[in-house]
Amino acid sequence: MHPAVKIISLLVVSIFLTQGGWSTLLITGALLLPFYVLHGELWRPAIKMLLRLKWFFISILLIYYLYTPDVPHTAHTIISQIGGRIIPGLFRIAVLIIILFSVNLFIKTTSKEQILSALLWLFSPLKYFSIKTERISLRAVLTLEYIEALSQRLTDYKEKKSFQSYTDSNSSVASKKPIINFYLKKKWAFLHLIKHSGIILHEILEEADTTSGQSYTIDYLESPKAIQFIIPLTLCLIFFLSL
Repeated sequence: MHPAVKIISLLVVSIFLTQGGWSTLLITGALLLPFYVLHGELWRPAIKMLLRLKWFFISILLIYYLYTPDVPHTAHTIISQIGGRIIPGLFRIAVLIIILFSVNLFIKTTSKEQILSALLWLFSPLKYFSIKTERISLRAVLTLEYIEALSQRLTDYKEKKSFQSYTDSNSSVASKKPIINFYLKKKWAFLHLIKHSGIILHEILEEADTTSGQSYTIDYLESPKAIQFIIPLTLCLIFFLSL
């Protein structure tokens, strides 16, 4: 499939997921499942991304629970109150998870060169407005590249550095009660990770400055065959009928 068609299909899926309901969510999950069943290597990076977003998901639940208006009182007051607040949050989390799995499928089945060329093809109409499409496409790919580098360095650091030993070295923490001790350990670990994230980000920005003169070769893609546009059009039709 032409990489530009992949990007268009991904945008279609993302738009309808944010506007649709549970039926749209289930249809998208059913469309993604065969790819993940046939290619088991896709699961690992997707699960890793989910784990990194766990606190973000928890914050969504808290926001929906605390700020959703009260459900009218019924015979099952407690169940209706909790369900009426939590279920919308769970739906939004499920939408984000499905979008994440869709993006993971796209990234793992498309090289950076193909993404760059596809973006260049999609942005080509902007040339009529005197906009440098090459610069926009290159910046988009470089952003993905450095985000990936930052994530990998943080992962390597967490594997080498034991937060347990780091916090145990603080005698004032070790002398507390177990619950307080656990809380303080997590606090120090989190603060230390933030500090090291800043150091790594600074290093990556310096590397970006040193490689500012690096040249990239962009292969201009041919326009996709007209028949390939049936895929995003079919997705639009399926999702539209599910709304």
